[in-house]
Amino acid sequence: MEFSVPLANNNALTIRLFLFGSPSFTIEAACNIGGPDAGTVADIVSHVLAGLYDSVGLSEGLPCTVRLEGFSEPGSRRFAKLTQALPRFADMIHSAGLELNDWMALCVGSPQLRAALRDVRLGMQTPGEAAVHCFRAIERIRQAFSVKSSDRKATWDRLRRALNINRAWLDTYTAHATAVRHGELLELPLDERNRSFAQAATVVIRYAAYLKAGKNDLSSNLFPPLT
Repeated sequence: MEFSVPLANNNALTIRLFLFGSPSFTIEAACNIGGPDAGTVADIVSHVLAGLYDSVGLSEGLPCTVRLEGFSEPGSRRFAKLTQALPRFADMIHSAGLELNDWMALCVGSPQLRAALRDVRLGMQTPGEAAVHCFRAIERIRQAFSVKSSDRKATWDRLRRALNINRAWLDTYTAHATAVRHGELLELPLDERNRSFAQAATVVIRYAAYLKAGKNDLSSNLFPPLT
């Protein structure tokens, strides 16, 4: 099977799949003019393979996942592992006064935290849609502050007051997420993707600290207001 993916400057990436009996196959990716870096190629190949598997998955009612483990240069026998270089937030969790046991117990015991972390995980697995998954993770936490007959604005106000997060800071995460939610095919630059993760992680971690504090508003000394 062969696929051609358009690139910038009238370039194209040709992806060939050599099937040797499912589920094993070899992937060859080649460019007609120069070529993008290995990370970009990996993202493109991942999207193509995901589309291939999703087409079969819808037909058979079987959800599938795709993961690239690494790559080899043409003519080389060396295998290089791929990494998504995702940000880590262990220091942020610790700085929030959450020991590992606290953090895990709170996450397991809170439906909102479980749902929000699931959304962050989906963002990590699908970098092109990281913004919308991180947006939804924050929305999960917002729902924790809803009460009967309260409107959307009231829940945001309660979240901001409880977690020391100002509206201007929260509003910065919506632009990319709105575009993706409305169907735009948007690939985030690495710094924008990581900023989406950082904002979602901040809200999730502060909410866990809020739960540990007995649902009392967080101290501005320990959790400075984010603007």
